[in-house]
Amino acid sequence: MTVSSTIVLSGAQLEGLELILSGLLPEAARYRLPGGASAPQQPSPAPKLVIPESSMRQARVGDEVTLCDPENTPIAVLAIEELLPLDRGRIAVTGGLRQLRSLEHGPARGFRLEPGLDLSHSTVAVFSPGVSPADILRAVRTAAGSPLELIAEGTEDRVASARLVRELQEAAELIPHAHVRFVPCVDLGDDAVDATMSALAEIGAVRPLDLRGLHRVQGGGAVVLFTGLSGAGKSTVARALTEWITGRTLQRAVLLDGDELRRELASDLGFSPEDRHRNLERQAWVAARVAEAGGLAICAPIAPFAASRAAMRAKVEPRSRFIVIHVATPLAVAEARDRKGLYAQARAGVITDFTGIDSPYETPDDADLSIDTSELTVDECVAAVTALLSKAGLLGETA
Repeated sequence: MTVSSTIVLSGAQLEGLELILSGLLPEAARYRLPGGASAPQQPSPAPKLVIPESSMRQARVGDEVTLCDPENTPIAVLAIEELLPLDRGRIAVTGGLRQLRSLEHGPARGFRLEPGLDLSHSTVAVFSPGVSPADILRAVRTAAGSPLELIAEGTEDRVASARLVRELQEAAELIPHAHVRFVPCVDLGDDAVDATMSALAEIGAVRPLDLRGLHRVQGGGAVVLFTGLSGAGKSTVARALTEWITGRTLQRAVLLDGDELRRELASDLGFSPEDRHRNLERQAWVAARVAEAGGLAICAPIAPFAASRAAMRAKVEPRSRFIVIHVATPLAVAEARDRKGLYAQARAGVITDFTGIDSPYETPDDADLSIDTSELTVDECVAAVTALLSKAGLLGETA
């Protein structure tokens, strides 16, 4: 075998790797596909590594890939058994894992589940951030004096995860025979794998109480990209959306204004297609960090080219959701608004390569939602977007 490449994992993917290596999932020490060559006879979760296809172009079945943490420290070697192309330029990689060293990242290191625990005689209750006293009281009543395991299920928001562990610790100090354990938020591919319940089943927990509240932000963070012509209303709707989320939910939303980002991060770039592409990649990198911390990064650049939007998506996924909102306001309406006078300059030839005039806008074929500010009010646009985010589990409980 040859080592064909190195892949850097972080956040939930790195936590997923650690969970597999720990032996707390069925078919430990491998990524695999349901029904694939490496699948067991009995049904069980099928964790797989989903990464951008571009990072595996040189890899072949039989090669070995080194998996590293964000500091480029080698953690494990993956022997590739299967490569399965997915949508949106992604690929699923499966195979056996050989651990090189223990991981040190992630919160609540001293509370993590470990192989060898016997929970078969304990009452096990699973909580998510936002736990209520009533939830804990229910677990205590169910335990009726027997040993009680309070399981904290983390999210991509590490601050919220650490707070949950602390809250359960404070409760455990008041409850006889109570202990706190922690299961991090993990990314094991697109399949619906309840890693927490699978890990508990592996160490003998019997019918855990599932007290994970719907008030948590179920999908973690995400990047919301508004794309459309200059003057289409992207910034107006994005600003109103940010205010709505901040004022009415417990989710944290950050508006990454295109002009501010260009001034702070891309003042060295011009407006050629190459420079505009690079500017968007920088914006996506910043937005991805917000999403990985559990927040919503709301961006509103023009982003006229499909290739640039795909590059932005690749920087965000698979760690976080990437949601595309096409602001499909017609050119005539956008040009009539011309708040900055840019269309007039473009028509006069003062500005060249201007989207909609002498440079094309490529309509996205992967948009999650299309809105037209010439037909909908700002409030109606915000309502449409929030409905989409709520359905995706990204808004959580209202404040």
